[in-house]
Amino acid sequence: MVRRISASSQLLPGRAPWPGSARPGLRLPVVISIFGPMNEPAAGPTDFKKVRLVNRIFYRVMTLLLRRFFIRYFQLTPTNASVVPDTGTGIILANHTTLFDPIWLYVLLNRPVYFAATEDLFRQRALGRLIRWFGAFPKRKAASDISALRSIFSIAEKGGLIGVFPEGVRSWDGTTQPISHGIAKLIRKLRVPVYVCRMDGAFFVAPRWARKWRRYPVKAAFSVLYRPQEIPNDDGRIAQDIFKALQTSDYADPVDASRFSYKGLAVDVTRVLYRCPSCGTLEGLKLVRPFSTNRVECSSCFSSWVIDVTCRLSPVDEDGKAEGIWTALPQYYARIKSLPLGPIRTEARLNLTPAEQVHLISRPHFLFRQDKFPNLRRLAFGRLFLTNRRLLFRTRLGIPLSAPLSGLGALSVDPGDKMHFTFDGKLYRIPFRFESALKWFDSIHRLQDEAQHLKETARVRQDAAG
Repeated sequence: MVRRISASSQLLPGRAPWPGSARPGLRLPVVISIFGPMNEPAAGPTDFKKVRLVNRIFYRVMTLLLRRFFIRYFQLTPTNASVVPDTGTGIILANHTTLFDPIWLYVLLNRPVYFAATEDLFRQRALGRLIRWFGAFPKRKAASDISALRSIFSIAEKGGLIGVFPEGVRSWDGTTQPISHGIAKLIRKLRVPVYVCRMDGAFFVAPRWARKWRRYPVKAAFSVLYRPQEIPNDDGRIAQDIFKALQTSDYADPVDASRFSYKGLAVDVTRVLYRCPSCGTLEGLKLVRPFSTNRVECSSCFSSWVIDVTCRLSPVDEDGKAEGIWTALPQYYARIKSLPLGPIRTEARLNLTPAEQVHLISRPHFLFRQDKFPNLRRLAFGRLFLTNRRLLFRTRLGIPLSAPLSGLGALSVDPGDKMHFTFDGKLYRIPFRFESALKWFDSIHRLQDEAQHLKETARVRQDAAG
């Protein structure tokens, strides 16, 4: 049972209810959408539990136990953290490069930070209860955001600090991702101070594709982005300001990688480098054993690269030594995404139209579907096929899923290489094993963009002809 806490409850340890910190003028939104469309009613009582305010004793104990350890172990160096006050309503924006980002913010500040977490974390009862104690609240993937919005506005009314990752998802290559305009709407609606925490070096600690984390110095630079009276009314301007404030210089600054000696740096880098940068072979890169060599090699063209702790790669000569030309991972990733998608021949009966071509075929996987939150049930076992028009899932008994690319929404890849998407008002999940889920994510987005471009071109020609 969730204990009800009054509006005068304390959010910080050892303080009385904050005078003037509550904002009685804030009203809970009903139809405003901050994160996405709200075209589906809420389902299930789990999604609508009131946000749990952090208990004073729990906060004191956990910060006493965790703060010193995390700061020393991860070599965290905060800069200008005093710009974030210990009381009062506010929003703090931060990079989202690792799973440690919320914990780092929590231990670097002298007050609790309240985050919206993905619904998958709340499917496990023990984990869900634990992160609620830390101030997290669920954000659904495929349906109404009213619950998350109510939680945000409730925290703001009580003078809490709301943590937001404007990029929405963790970066695969360490670069700053596009900023959602929904964040700008939230900032304009709340009209509270906005702070920024830029994490330099955080991606090198735990790259999204890596199996294990590494120890690398992290610098957390805090700053004030907006005072309430300084917030622009243009969403595009706000998104640009956030992008500039969060943009890191990890790949621009020279780093002496020889100071760090790690083994297995190349393990799972094929999750992001799912094509050979030289010949373009899908799933062509393989790890070179022993893993201590930190090398990958293409099984088709036999090109080989070595990777260092700063996610830079260098070609390898015949003696297995780096040639010395180091290239950042984002450049290789951008090259891979620009390679064309060629058609694949298959003997599977898919009932394709004459103009339809298959571009990707998966290994056998399970397909899950969520009919009612939070229950995911196993729907089928088979292979996934991606054509230039549809996403199909075929089993021995038939095709339980045939979704036009234009009907797919909320496409994402979660920890464990689980790809989620929505179709016809339902959430689907496919856990990928022994192949890259990012390959499917990028390919679907690319085909969707190409189809949209063709529609716009046809519309322009039709208007010109008319």
